[in-house]
Amino acid sequence: MLNPLAPPGLQGIGDASPDGYLDLDFSYTYAINLTGNQTQNGQLVSIFTQADFAWRALTFNSTGAFSVQFQDGQGYYISSGLVFSTNMPNTPGDPWPFFPEVVYPAGGNIYFNITDLSGSANTGQLVFKGVNRYRLGTQPFQA
Repeated sequence: MLNPLAPPGLQGIGDASPDGYLDLDFSYTYAINLTGNQTQNGQLVSIFTQADFAWRALTFNSTGAFSVQFQDGQGYYISSGLVFSTNMPNTPGDPWPFFPEVVYPAGGNIYFNITDLSGSANTGQLVFKGVNRYRLGTQPFQA
């Protein structure tokens, strides 16, 4: 079985980009800033307009526990309810994988709901790891 997070070259296979596309590693970050037991619905991370984003894993750090529920690129919830942070791996070396990948269109948003479970101020970040998927013949985003 292949590791969905490992680069293709380390798995002994060629580029896994779909025909007509180029996948380049990229991550989007969301800053967590919750007060005790606060719920924030409809939070979003905006996707660049130059490329689709294929979300493959999540890492996070936070000062307390929280729960979260994500939507896919078409607005459907990925889980039937909130997922507790204590049930997700949370280190860069052990990310929470999304397999198969979840694709968000260029110019779209990653929508989610997040709730503090710690009862006090909760800060940190969510890191959406994946690839920007460029259509061949377009310029990759230059930072």
